[in-house]
Amino acid sequence: MKQNDEMTEKMVMIKQLMHRFILVLMACVLVIVLGHRAWSAENPGILTVEKALELAAENNPVISATRQKVVQSREKLNQAKADQYPKLAASMAYQQTGEDPYLPVYSQGMQIGYAQDGFRETYKAAIELTWLIYSGGAVKYNVQAKELALDSVQAQAVRTGQAVGNGVYNAFYNLQRARAKLVVADEALRLARRHLREVNLFYENGVVAKNQVLRVQVEVSDSELNRIKAANAVDLAWSALERTVGIDLKKEYSLPETKTLIDPFEVPDNLQDLSINNRPELQALEKTRLSALALARSAAGSGGPQVVLKGETYEVGDEFFPDVQDDWKITVAANWNFFDGGESKAKEAEAKAAAEEVLFRIEDFKKQIRLEVKSASLNLRSASQRVEVAKDQVKSAEEDYRIALKRYKAQVGTNLDVLDSRVALINAKTKLADSIYDNYQSRADLLYALGLNSYSQLH
Repeated sequence: MKQNDEMTEKMVMIKQLMHRFILVLMACVLVIVLGHRAWSAENPGILTVEKALELAAENNPVISATRQKVVQSREKLNQAKADQYPKLAASMAYQQTGEDPYLPVYSQGMQIGYAQDGFRETYKAAIELTWLIYSGGAVKYNVQAKELALDSVQAQAVRTGQAVGNGVYNAFYNLQRARAKLVVADEALRLARRHLREVNLFYENGVVAKNQVLRVQVEVSDSELNRIKAANAVDLAWSALERTVGIDLKKEYSLPETKTLIDPFEVPDNLQDLSINNRPELQALEKTRLSALALARSAAGSGGPQVVLKGETYEVGDEFFPDVQDDWKITVAANWNFFDGGESKAKEAEAKAAAEEVLFRIEDFKKQIRLEVKSASLNLRSASQRVEVAKDQVKSAEEDYRIALKRYKAQVGTNLDVLDSRVALINAKTKLADSIYDNYQSRADLLYALGLNSYSQLH
């Protein structure tokens, strides 16, 4: 009996331990899940420029609208192709006459009576097939023109995507520029406040006059105002990037650290050849020119002979659905409009003139492309040079500020020297941020001028 009681107690203890273990395990799982959710909420994805480009390709409304233009052009091509195939149709007709239709019957030149020719109330059900088997090239060249027009629209869509991408590059780098300037503004405010504390200590110990404290207080207030402006510029830059991408980003993503140096970037020598070979607008214009020539040939063909095959099977009767008489017929008809008032000739001449116009536009656009590439490459070179100068300027300004501050603490320098050197330091760091992101924007502009989608295509 005693052994049974001991066994029962052991079983109860084991059950209690199992319950506690399950509770602890559930609590751990809950902590892990909640912690993961909290970590996810506090650590959103990093928004790189590549990620922004990817999101813009999916969500930018201009790109979506351009896709629909491609769809429209493709359906116009399908409409043109439809003329190459036979048309099949079903028809139902009802006809009523005032009197029963009769035809006179003659024998040996004399009328001997009448024969019924149909019904007073006539129902006709028919299936018709119509096929334009020869059009003088009008249909063929019209299809060709629509194919070339589709190629042109697709090339324009590529350029639209590149334009949106360039906008994303610029908006992203402007946002990073604004954030870099906010960092500079924070540093300026921190330096000003620290200097104010030192001036106050000097004033409290009777070393400096009150006007020096007031002057530094003004500088602190000015730094606070600049910091507010910088923070507002960041918010505006976020909005501009979201507008370009097409969706809200600020709540979902965080940004990488701003750059203090530029990554190496090699500019190829054959920039002009790259631009002429890759600009989608040139490809679009060339396809438009060829499309116009195809339309000219189509217009010339429309003035030639047309051969149509038509087949019909039908049933006729005086009741619905007719079943009194059934028959079929096949017709081959040729039509040649010898004179149309000059319409086809005028259409042909118009299309040829349009092709010539595009040819001149191509030549002018090549010159425009060369100018854009030259401008982008010069801007990139200038920005790269300014980065190097700005880096040296920052080093000199930091040393100048350090010396001015040290001299002021030793009371062998003036408060004005510290203020001036700090302004020079902040200006130098601001110029460095501008030059760095000018460099990255110039890279994006060069890519856009060359008609390329990524930097990997440069090499």
